[in-house]
Amino acid sequence: MIPTLRASVRMTLFMMVSLVTVLLVAAGNAVLYFFKDEWRIYWKNSVTSAWAKITAFVLGLQVEVKGQPPSPPFFLVSNHLSYIDIVLLWQNIDATFVAKGEIKSWPFFGWATQTLGVLFINRLLRRDVYRVNEKISEAISSVQGIILFPEGTTSPGAEVLSFNAPLLEYPATKAMPVHYATISYTTNDVEKPASRHICWWGDMEFIPHLWKLLQLKNFRGTITFGEHTVKENSRKELANKLHAAVQRQFIPTAEEDKPITGQE
Repeated sequence: MIPTLRASVRMTLFMMVSLVTVLLVAAGNAVLYFFKDEWRIYWKNSVTSAWAKITAFVLGLQVEVKGQPPSPPFFLVSNHLSYIDIVLLWQNIDATFVAKGEIKSWPFFGWATQTLGVLFINRLLRRDVYRVNEKISEAISSVQGIILFPEGTTSPGAEVLSFNAPLLEYPATKAMPVHYATISYTTNDVEKPASRHICWWGDMEFIPHLWKLLQLKNFRGTITFGEHTVKENSRKELANKLHAAVQRQFIPTAEEDKPITGQE
């Protein structure tokens, strides 16, 4: 299939699936408003999991899972490479994310992420950490965990960036064991490395980058869940130990690209 035609078809399907997903969750929020929160979250989890699986198929994304995903309630940290990271995570665990506040102003995606229950933090305001901690305390439950990207931004995947300790205030204060995971990507084309066609970082514009990604014939995303948890009362110590654990099992995208087979 011609790359531009492939991208056009995928873009259409992706937007349709995403719109239906958000509308279904919004409808569930309205219908289940007077019922237990767990029912509403369970519905959201079911819909977002289905969205992630369908989206992976539409994008030609082959997901490889290593290790055992955690079950709610949990607090999980991961390295952050791309907006595609949420597909790998939502396909495997029931959770919501802590994301940068700028997303709220994005067309469609801002409304969509708020509807889906994503928590936002203003990274320019130090005191906003306390508000977000309260939101985390309300959101984490027996049917939903919390996912945090403590690097605070995305990267090309050459290394794991330093972790922001203030974002780990909640699990440190609660002496809560923290799970961790690592994400990496490979493409089947050495001329289209994952570091530029999948990882989204620096001053890359979203739409042009997404268009390049949609033109890929297929690509692989690997998510590896850590074998143990990390617990510390000091958020700085917690950040350091989690960073070391993530760094140990991280596979740099610089070690790409092995040919893969799969969806046309």
